[in-house]
Amino acid sequence: MSAQLKYLPPQVITADRSTILALQGMDDYAPHNDIYSIASLQQAEGTLTQASQAVMRVLAALDQARAAENEAAHTFHNLVLGAKDQVIAQYGPDSPAVQSIGLTRKSNYKRPGRRKTPA
Repeated sequence: MSAQLKYLPPQVITADRSTILALQGMDDYAPHNDIYSIASLQQAEGTLTQASQAVMRVLAALDQARAAENEAAHTFHNLVLGAKDQVIAQYGPDSPAVQSIGLTRKSNYKRPGRRKTPA
């Protein structure tokens, strides 16, 4: 098998399954190579079905894992925001501790100046 196989569109697989059904309806179908027998084709279809079901189970597990990760990330972020609020409440909005957690101290903000009115 090649290392880089491209995925077949679902329409191709559906058409292949229709072909197997049509071959089953042919009483005189007898291939020269047993690899192409109806039993071999049915076995390959069963393997494909099992693989497809395995992929669906893995995708469902991936969706659940992503949802759990997203929930944990939101919980973590909300806790960090709460901790920042606690630092401001404990040390004050102009303390060096506020700056150490990545916030801007109140004294570092530029005060608004007078606006000149046009004459």
